[in-house]
Amino acid sequence: MNIFKQALIVSTVNILLISPENVLASQGFWDDAGDRVAKEYHSKKWQELPDEALIPSSKIKWNRLAKAALNLPEWMEFSLSQRTRYESVSHPWRNGQSSNTDVQLPLQSRVHLGVNHGPFWLMFEGQDSRTHFAGPNDFNNFTITNNFDVLQLFGSATFRNINDTGLRTDFHVGRMTLHIGSGRLVGRNGYRNTTNSFDGAHFAIGNDKDWRVRAFLTSPVQIDPTHLDEGSSSRLFWGAVFETSQVSWLNGEAYYYGINDKKIATNARTFSTFGIRGYQSPAKTARFQKQDFGKVDYEFEGDVQTGKSNGKDLLDYMGHAEIGYTFNAPWFPRFNAEYDYASGTNNPNGNNNHTFDRLFGVRRGDMMQTGIFGPFFRSNIESVGSRFTLQPRDDLKLFVKHHVWYLAEAKDAFAGSNLNNDFKALRDKSGNAGRFLGHDIELVGSWKLKSNIVVEAGYEHWFKGDYFDRLPASAGLPAGGQKDSDYFFVNTEFRF
Repeated sequence: MNIFKQALIVSTVNILLISPENVLASQGFWDDAGDRVAKEYHSKKWQELPDEALIPSSKIKWNRLAKAALNLPEWMEFSLSQRTRYESVSHPWRNGQSSNTDVQLPLQSRVHLGVNHGPFWLMFEGQDSRTHFAGPNDFNNFTITNNFDVLQLFGSATFRNINDTGLRTDFHVGRMTLHIGSGRLVGRNGYRNTTNSFDGAHFAIGNDKDWRVRAFLTSPVQIDPTHLDEGSSSRLFWGAVFETSQVSWLNGEAYYYGINDKKIATNARTFSTFGIRGYQSPAKTARFQKQDFGKVDYEFEGDVQTGKSNGKDLLDYMGHAEIGYTFNAPWFPRFNAEYDYASGTNNPNGNNNHTFDRLFGVRRGDMMQTGIFGPFFRSNIESVGSRFTLQPRDDLKLFVKHHVWYLAEAKDAFAGSNLNNDFKALRDKSGNAGRFLGHDIELVGSWKLKSNIVVEAGYEHWFKGDYFDRLPASAGLPAGGQKDSDYFFVNTEFRF
């Protein structure tokens, strides 16, 4: 009953905010608030927030209806968001899961507060992530649940024209979220119910047009589902990135990341990541314009990691490539072919580790919906596939995707195929189970009402490969885990 009460409350607040002319304006006391909300709802103005130097602006950019309703001054930031998702997965495959269909109702709520004076900001963001209906052997770990915690708490300074040079600098210190480039290695989680954050400092300098250099030194925050999250001096993560759009046909980044993680002595990691990414617009754009008709777009990204991991010498690599074409036709039809590879270890008993470390990246854009589904990680994986996208209106987007999946190395583990750290990922050290994980077909629709309400729904069918039929019983595959899995979700997010 509490779930339905929460949904009712969210829906009621949403109606009050998006329909002030029908509700608020008739309540006397709320007359002025209703007018302000209605004006803000249709406003095109936007005051840049300090988060936009850290993450894509689309993740925080919507009209501040709650701020308008409370008549807060311009130098204050206040916003709220609430996301409710229903999702269901049949025939679970993770070691430690029951054989029953996993049905959950994850909720994510955020509050964003800040004060500004000149070039300076003090910003706070709190997030509550939890789920309902999860059983004792369902998938429910730190990626799903994190009771109310501090997601961001930082001070920042932005200077837009240093000594009349046209250079802009941004400096952040405290707890923050980060998203760099494609987000494949460092990203602010979107679909996942919890969000990675980092304690430390971030600096950026650029001409605020077509190039920027970023550097950061942080301690990754360890998510604790029931207690306050904390960083640790035993976990350090740093890096430097050069971003450019100076060449019209080749935008991209070159970057270096370093990690020294000794928090768990038996799984210590000390290595460097060197990477490069290039792309041609409109790859990954959220909205095509008429001038994009008949254009080819592309993207490539490659990384090499070297150092030590779990007491072994580490040398591994990752690559992503795609090419797309937007047809000169109504609904902006776009077709693209995609390929992903992340190396694995061909001899698990040897002295070398070649399994790519996915760091703090996001997966949804390239791979699949994550949440309680998300079987594939950017580690010991190979995939080839295609995607077809339609955009009938600015606020409606549809796509269908098909990918074929393989392990990069048959003897290495199927990354992420364990319920939690108490269980080992699926693995056949003999390699007799082969590499073929199967193929999946995904259909997703997204409807965006202004910037304040987003509704998504999707269905995915995973035709499992013969790898699951050939796994030895000792691998820990749940009963029926070799059968095809169906994933369904409905996702609604309200932003105030």
